Amino acid sequence: MDSHLIDMNGRLGFTKRFPYIYRGYWHIGSKIDDLKGIEHIVPLRKSRRYDVPLHPQQTVVQFNSTYLETIGRNDRRRGDAVVVSGALAGLGIYMLIPFMSFALEDLLNGDYFSSLFLVIVSLTVGIVTFLMLFAVSTEVLTSRHYPVRFNRKTRKVYVRQYNKKVEVFNWSDIHFYIFYMKEDADIRGVKFASDGETIEAMFALPFHIKGDEEELIMHFEFFTSYMSKNEKQFLQAKNAVRYVYPIHKYRETPIQSLERIKLEFHFDHMNMEYPKETVMPKYIFAIFSPMIAIRYVGRLISMLTCYRHRFPEAIEAECKIDPNDPYDLNKYLPEGNLEQNNKLFWKTVINLIMFLCALILLLFVGAFLIDMMGAARPHGDYPSLVDKLWYMVSLGWLP
Repeated sequence: MDSHLIDMNGRLGFTKRFPYIYRGYWHIGSKIDDLKGIEHIVPLRKSRRYDVPLHPQQTVVQFNSTYLETIGRNDRRRGDAVVVSGALAGLGIYMLIPFMSFALEDLLNGDYFSSLFLVIVSLTVGIVTFLMLFAVSTEVLTSRHYPVRFNRKTRKVYVRQYNKKVEVFNWSDIHFYIFYMKEDADIRGVKFASDGETIEAMFALPFHIKGDEEELIMHFEFFTSYMSKNEKQFLQAKNAVRYVYPIHKYRETPIQSLERIKLEFHFDHMNMEYPKETVMPKYIFAIFSPMIAIRYVGRLISMLTCYRHRFPEAIEAECKIDPNDPYDLNKYLPEGNLEQNNKLFWKTVINLIMFLCALILLLFVGAFLIDMMGAARPHGDYPSLVDKLWYMVSLGWLP
């Protein structure tokens, strides 16, 4: 199961309704050494200096002397469920209606075996379609981001989980581990029950990568340096930040959406705060432009339909920022921040045109495949989606 649907408790959005299907990801209440779906874990120590560079990896939403707020673990994949699960749900609905009509027709004609078979197929397609629609609901009409907020003064961590619950951790109670899974690895903050082994609560740091322990340690060191009571370490964390992502205040712009999608095409074993050094060769973008276009559409839909997250008033009261704080990076933007780079506009326009062309091509491929399935069905002819799509794209509908 792809981890992009796993919430920071290690539970899927489906789990409360379908606990037996996704039982392997029910980590809360499990022993730390007996987690299903985890290949192995590596403990990290908050008190240890790992003597590595600090890598925020473009995950910072707010930075000041009071608290550090980051995006959630799955921000880089935001919108994927909208397009993938949405497309599968649309295909399921497209198939479901004729299957049900064929089943009814066979029943009326006395072909009970064929009717039963089509009913079973319809139920299967219906269940899969429902699950896909539920997956879409995890990225639409929900929070624009799932913040993890580290408060230096109260020594608390506030986490907005994917189940919409806000959990509060004491920094001293959190044990950190690198969790290695089949698809990638991340860093989890774990709170144990009194026995010291059973997981009582859990959240993830925002950056994840496939199999690079050193890079994860660099990311971990950024947070421990920020939370350190040593002023020098705090300043090192502050100086490591070159980008802030103000999703807490403003809806993500189309330019920002594209830049966030492109983070997947950086060498994430390097410091992505310096994108000119970490970006992959341009031909990589050309090769993957159809996929980028699809993901971009999904992210736009997700961001346009989601709302701004707000912590409860009691938490905000604990997180008041000094209006004269010289280290408020949302007020004093660090060098290199996206909002200061006006040259991105025309580059983004060109990319959008390229992605739009790639998306239209993919729509034609999808329409052709659906027409092929329609042609294989019995009981008559069906309208061609390719012809309808060409009618729209060629502007044949204009007077």
